[in-house]
Amino acid sequence: MAIITTFESLDQQIKKAGGKPVVLEALWSGDTNGWYLSCYLYTVTYPFFFRREHHYFLGQVAVPEGTEYFTNSKLTIEGVAEALGNQAAQKYGLTFYFPAKDGPDDECPAWTERHLGILCQDCGKLILPRKSPYIPQEICYPCHLKREWDESLRKAEPADDGYNLCLLKGDECLKMGYCTKFEAFTIAPFIRDKVQQRITKEIVSIVALDIADILVLKGQLETVLDKLLLAYEKPYIEERMKKFIGTYKVQYQGREYELMDRRNQVHADIASYIYNIETAEKAITEGYTYQFFFKQGITSRDDSVLRFVHYVCKGETIIFNIQQRYVHSLTAEEVSATIGKLVQIGCLTVSGERVSITTLGNCIV
Repeated sequence: MAIITTFESLDQQIKKAGGKPVVLEALWSGDTNGWYLSCYLYTVTYPFFFRREHHYFLGQVAVPEGTEYFTNSKLTIEGVAEALGNQAAQKYGLTFYFPAKDGPDDECPAWTERHLGILCQDCGKLILPRKSPYIPQEICYPCHLKREWDESLRKAEPADDGYNLCLLKGDECLKMGYCTKFEAFTIAPFIRDKVQQRITKEIVSIVALDIADILVLKGQLETVLDKLLLAYEKPYIEERMKKFIGTYKVQYQGREYELMDRRNQVHADIASYIYNIETAEKAITEGYTYQFFFKQGITSRDDSVLRFVHYVCKGETIIFNIQQRYVHSLTAEEVSATIGKLVQIGCLTVSGERVSITTLGNCIV
């Protein structure tokens, strides 16, 4: 399969197809590994004066190596596709058909199905009508998600789900894990009682485990791991399953263990316990404490603003930028109140117009 990153690579595939190019099509598809943007070409030939149409798969579009494509003002896969498609249209006089230019969406019709499409009422994109009773017919799925997100912001719905584990030393914060449920942490059974006793009623309750706690935890983890290693067996994978299941190697106390990357719970447990023991050793030797963050009053507004400052603005921005981000979802007063709340609980600091995220804010998003 060809990977298309430049016009030269696209042009090479077009020439290889032969015939007269009439339509270049870019369509999204996705699976559990992510989204893919594929290019197809419609051509015509005239053997013995009869018109024949042909359809070719050219390859998948990708951002040139070394280029970031997930952040604002950076090249995106769809940006690459649009630029290359426009170049092809100019060179060959063909029609460039790319119905989902703003991001991944596999509900758009192919070129030959476009007569079946309807326009999304929110973004104007051509989509195929769906039959789901749970999603509005008149909008695309991304716009449906945006409507739900806007509604969640307007209602300031609770966003207390999820637990973060960090290693802290002074202002240094190392994010070590996140689980939607506390019980999903491998170490949860060993520390549950201590944690429950130390939770406060603050909006963000911080539960710390000091070196003494971590030493006890490490010993408990090692005891369980020793039992797991007694039951360890080297991977056996049937030939027909090798394309779905792989292996990897880990080291523990001078020995190497080969583990299956899926469909073997004992191997998964061994890997998890080794990781958690290594984390405990790091905390003990380097002077970190474990800190869990329990949210008890964080709303979707709070969470969204924190994520905007942290991820989009790289930890620092100005109030105007935050207001502009939510201009279609929240009033200026609601944005100001949200910033004020986050300052009060220690997740943001404000100096004049400048807003910065704190260590606490960083630890809970």
